[in-house]
Amino acid sequence: MAVFNYQNVKNSKYANKIFTSNFVLAFVINLIFLLLVLMFCDMKYEVSDDFVMASILSGAYGDTPNPHMIFVNILLGYLLIPLYTIFPEISWYFVTQILLIFLSSISIAWLLLEKTYKPIAVMLSVLLILFFTEDAYILVQFTKTAMFAVLSGSLIFIDALFNEYSTKKLIGGALLCLSGTLYRFSVIYLAGGFLIYILTYESISLFYGEKDYLVFKTKLLKAALCGSVLIAVALGFEYANRQAYLLDEDYRYFCEYNTARAGVVDSADYGYEAYASELADIGVSKTDYYMMKSWNFADNDVFTLEKMQQAANIIKNYHNNQAISKEYILDNLISRKITSYPIFIICLLTFFLGLFFNYKSWWTMLPSIGIGFALLLYFCWRERNVYRIEFAIFLAIFVCGIYFWDNRNQTASSTFFDETKYSKICGIVVFVFLAGNILLYIPDRSYKDIVSENRINYINDTFNASWNYNEQKYRKVVNKDKPSSGLLDEIRANVDNFYFLDFNTTIQTLYYEWSPWGSVAENTYHNFIYLSGINSNFPDVTRLLEKRKLINPLKELVNDNVYVVDNCNVDLKLKYLKEHYYPNARVEFVKEIDGYQIWKYYKN
Repeated sequence: MAVFNYQNVKNSKYANKIFTSNFVLAFVINLIFLLLVLMFCDMKYEVSDDFVMASILSGAYGDTPNPHMIFVNILLGYLLIPLYTIFPEISWYFVTQILLIFLSSISIAWLLLEKTYKPIAVMLSVLLILFFTEDAYILVQFTKTAMFAVLSGSLIFIDALFNEYSTKKLIGGALLCLSGTLYRFSVIYLAGGFLIYILTYESISLFYGEKDYLVFKTKLLKAALCGSVLIAVALGFEYANRQAYLLDEDYRYFCEYNTARAGVVDSADYGYEAYASELADIGVSKTDYYMMKSWNFADNDVFTLEKMQQAANIIKNYHNNQAISKEYILDNLISRKITSYPIFIICLLTFFLGLFFNYKSWWTMLPSIGIGFALLLYFCWRERNVYRIEFAIFLAIFVCGIYFWDNRNQTASSTFFDETKYSKICGIVVFVFLAGNILLYIPDRSYKDIVSENRINYINDTFNASWNYNEQKYRKVVNKDKPSSGLLDEIRANVDNFYFLDFNTTIQTLYYEWSPWGSVAENTYHNFIYLSGINSNFPDVTRLLEKRKLINPLKELVNDNVYVVDNCNVDLKLKYLKEHYYPNARVEFVKEIDGYQIWKYYKN
């Protein structure tokens, strides 16, 4: 009878590869931390955009899953739709983001283990996970996910071309990078400066390190060819995505309107008086302006595509003509309190660690810091400095900085520390930061005391400013033991009524009533919808409104059985109705449910 012998298994040819595999070690390290997050942390979307796109994909606005996810490439939608067909209860949009973050973090850890001493690689991998990977897990956001994948895939790809060539490594890096571009193509502009720096460094190193000029030229041409193919494929995917919208008249109109909408609501608000005369010339009153800025533009008769485009151009030109001083930009940057971000602190600490562990090339992180600082200033000038973009920038600073911690061509005796000292120091660093992050795995248990009426304030107090960093977001629990949503119960119980949700009132609170792991069922929005939002004039939404005979939502707020959930802009809407349609319009309070106020508008 054969007896199992662990030592024999470990010493066998194939098992030995597993036990000594850097990829397996990277996988195990990341798996441990992912399991910790799954067991102890409350994972959720950081902003509502992801929830809206997940809802579109699952078919919540219509009768079938829809791959047109606005910001995410339609090709990814088509890849995920079969999964929704087989397992419709699961939000595959959310699951694939978690999987992509997991693979990206594994890839960087694996690259580090291949490049440098194991104790250093493990230390840097743990720091990456603690400060970046877990941030991306707990507050999932598609820009963060895309940047993670593009960076990790690109670095694997570049390392395969310039250092240790491997077809599997090359293809794996390319697929990871392309997956990131499917989630958000525009992150390539954020990552571009960092990647150009690394490519320049690798090319110069190849020039000085390769004595045979013919070999140098061959390697460089191969790198250029492979890189060009990767860029071409990414551009091809984005072209296919754009064509899918442009070739359909309804989606083309939505895209044009959405671009104009973004130009109005996502820009800085200088106040109506700043461009009053120009807006008046195109027929935009003060009330109209604040209706647009407060996401209440659900009237295609007044807020036409042409008018929205003109307003966006007026606002943009005003901003561009402002003499924005260096002091203003720096003050804007300081007001963000970036130096208190954990991701800033770890980037700074990693620079100082590099003075010792990477002392021969300590300076290589300086260009990454410079590129990152320039990007932060740029977004401050654009007044588009939001945490998800700041996260992407600091992730690039960190990842590109540690890319140069390469000891493959060194021996332990040639370094400042021997390997034993490396292990001890790295172990201490890991222990200190693990201890410092233990609080992350202890959920804020205040959710147990929250009743339905207080839930809106419980969420608003922490999550309403979705563009800002707030350490409370990571421990706050919104998906466990939550009380039943009285507002959703009211809506579901009155199927003959239609409820318009004010954007500012509900957009950052109501979507937490759905678990991110579960898909929003098809046709969920049969009798309620956001009055305006990123999906305004989206074909599924338009068909829903046409079916309910609510083609012009603002004008038809006075229709029978039409109600508005609004805590913020009730009087503004009333003023708008009086100016444009019903001089004697009035509004009556109906009831308040769980902190949400329901109103009814009348013609007179």
